[in-house]
Amino acid sequence: MPHHVVLAKIVVVLLLFGAGWLLRTRRLLEGGALAALSRLVVDVAFPALVLVQLPRTVDPTILRSAWVVPAAGVVVIAGGMLVGRALTRSSTGAFLVGLPNWIFLPLLIGQGLYGAAGVRTVLLFNVGAQLVLWTLGVITVGGRARPSALLRNPGLLATGLGLLLALTVPPVRDLARGGGGDGAGALAARAVIEALDLLGSITVPLSVLVTGAQLADQRGGGAPAELLRVLLGRLLVLPALVGAGLAGVAALGAPLARPDRVLLLVIAAMPVALSGSLFAQRYGGDTALASRAVLVSTTLSLLTVPALVWALG
Repeated sequence: MPHHVVLAKIVVVLLLFGAGWLLRTRRLLEGGALAALSRLVVDVAFPALVLVQLPRTVDPTILRSAWVVPAAGVVVIAGGMLVGRALTRSSTGAFLVGLPNWIFLPLLIGQGLYGAAGVRTVLLFNVGAQLVLWTLGVITVGGRARPSALLRNPGLLATGLGLLLALTVPPVRDLARGGGGDGAGALAARAVIEALDLLGSITVPLSVLVTGAQLADQRGGGAPAELLRVLLGRLLVLPALVGAGLAGVAALGAPLARPDRVLLLVIAAMPVALSGSLFAQRYGGDTALASRAVLVSTTLSLLTVPALVWALG
């Protein structure tokens, strides 16, 4: 795919950052509103997105034939956070190192490189990544583990319910994929799915707007050394480790096709996820570090991501 298409998508994200910053500086978004919007995304919109995407993506046949990809999602995200603990000085830094933007840009790249097969790989990676995000990720960014709170976590509950529906209730899978019958029950279920889909669609734009607004509250200071450690880990160390690991997996003859290996490397090289600062605010992490890491890593990806796509293409 043309690497300038990826470049254009990154510019869109940066424009939304600017819009959020402008809304905050003009006092159209107050501090209390930012906290409420962060909670809306993390506790409502993101879980709604997960609850619809899992039945749309997963079924028993796919998991049996391509189980390596969601397993890789667990390894890449969890391993990234563990590497982040070694590289950084804070729990938020470790969380950010292990949290790539694994949906928004990789979907575009996967579709451009490999069509429907590329989209499926990215969405299957999402299955494993969600399990880690709502467990180890929440523990890491908050710096503490509370099992009772984890069990009430909306994102973890949505992930569990979405997998259960995807694997055991074929009519729900059909409805999520645009099929299903025309009876009253099917129409009601389709309305619920469409409502959840619409609610989940605000996750990315609202995440970026809130992060831009959070940046407007930062007045110098911060921890530039920690930010540098996060950027090095997210954009250089993790892609290098994942690339070496994938080369080893290929040499051992593991059942992982070349398109899957390419897209796993692409995901590992992504900037910090757009929701990173919202998770930091929601679970008591370092919001200033997170919002700066999202902005700076996304800006640097104007160079790194198109270069990677060009090389792979």
